Amino acid sequence: MKANYTKLKLCLLGTSMLLFIGCEKEDSSTTHKIANYIMSLRTVGANDESSDYLLTVENIMSGEISAQGVGVELVGWNYTGKFGDTFFSFGYDLNECIGYKIENNELIEKGKFVFERFDVINPLDNNTFMAIGAPWGGGSFDCQLQIVDIDDISISRTVLHPIYISYDPQNAEIQLNAWPTTSFIDGDKLYVSFYTLNGESWQTPNTDTAYVSIYSYPELEFIKTIKDDRTGPIGYYGDQPCIITDESGDHYTLSSGAYSAGFTQVTKKSAILKIASGTDSFDSDYFFDVEKTGYKVTSAIYVKNGLAVANVISTTTDEAAGQVSQWGLFSESTPLLNTAIIDLYNKTITIVDDVPLHGGQYQTPFLLENGKVYCSVNNGIDTYVYQIDPENAIATKGAKLIGNQFQGLYTIN
Repeated sequence: MKANYTKLKLCLLGTSMLLFIGCEKEDSSTTHKIANYIMSLRTVGANDESSDYLLTVENIMSGEISAQGVGVELVGWNYTGKFGDTFFSFGYDLNECIGYKIENNELIEKGKFVFERFDVINPLDNNTFMAIGAPWGGGSFDCQLQIVDIDDISISRTVLHPIYISYDPQNAEIQLNAWPTTSFIDGDKLYVSFYTLNGESWQTPNTDTAYVSIYSYPELEFIKTIKDDRTGPIGYYGDQPCIITDESGDHYTLSSGAYSAGFTQVTKKSAILKIASGTDSFDSDYFFDVEKTGYKVTSAIYVKNGLAVANVISTTTDEAAGQVSQWGLFSESTPLLNTAIIDLYNKTITIVDDVPLHGGQYQTPFLLENGKVYCSVNNGIDTYVYQIDPENAIATKGAKLIGNQFQGLYTIN
C-alpha cells in the first residue's frame, strides 16, 4: 500500500530504530552532545515517492526537524522499533532487519538478517521480541510466529501455524486468511488478535466477532481461540496499537468498526473489551460502547490511572471516507482523525480540541514520556509534533517536521 492502497504495497514490517546524539554534557576536557531522541522521519520527494531517514533529535517541542544533511537515508519503506537498548530497522524492499546500538556516542550497526515476512512486531521479554508474518495471497494460511533474539540480532525460532481456520459465510468452499493485528504476553501464554479476510480480494466477510488466539509460551503451542460477539475484529491492518494494558495487567482491546480501515463491511459497533490479567477469556462484565459517543476508536497508548491517548474517527467521517477508499485511514496527509482521551474505567471519551484533524499512519507511533504522549500530526498541509497532556485533555504544538510524519520516535535512554 505505498502509493496504491489497494495493492497494499506498504506492508507492515516491523520496527526500525536508531540512536545517536544530542543533549549537552560537559566534562573537564571537552563537550559531548548526546541526543535525547531518535526519529524515523518519512519525507515525500519527486513523483510522490517517499524516503525514510533516521536522525537524532535534541528537542522535539520547538523549531524544525529535518533530515537534510543529518539524516541516514534508509532503503525504501521501513518500520522501526526499540527492544532493550537496541534499535531495529525493518526494510520492506530488501526484507532486511538491521540492529543498531549507541557506542561512544556513535550509531553502530551490530548485525542484520533477512526475513520473509514481518507484519506484527511486539516485545516478549528483555531478550526477545515476537515478529509474526501474516499469510498473503490466499494460497497460504499459516502464520509465521518468529522469536527474534535482541542481542544476536537473528531469528532464533519459527513456528508455522494457522492462527484460526474459517470459511467465507457466502461460500463455504473459500477458506479465509487470519490476519494478525497485535500480540502480548501474559504469564505463560501468548495472545494474538486477528481478523479474517480473503487473501486474494481483501474482502472481509466476517466482521461480527472479536477474536484472540492463545498459545503456550515459550513453547508456542496452540491452546484455543477466544471470541466475543459484542463487537467486531480487534485492530486492523498495519500493526496498530490496538490492545493496551493498565497497571493491574488488565488488557483492553480496541475494535474500530471502521469502513476506512480496510474493512469491506461493518456489522458491529466500535467498542472496547477487557481480558483481565491472568485469564484466558473476555470479561463478560466489561463492555465500553465507544460508538455511542459518535466516534470509533482506531489506536491508543495507555498512560496511567485508566487514561489512554487515542486516535478516533467520527462515525459520519468514517462512512464518508469509506465510500471513497477502503484504505482512507492510512493516508497520513488526509485529515480524518481526532485525538481523544479515553477513560477506560469510567467509559468516557474527551476530544482534545487543541489537536487538529489529522491523517492516519501505519503502526501509529506514539511516544510516552513523563506522563505525556507525543504524536505526529499531519493536517493535510503541515506536520508537527504534538505533546498531549491526558490528565487535562490539552495539547501543545511542538516542532515542525520537514516531512509528512515521523514513523517512529524513541527516547535514547
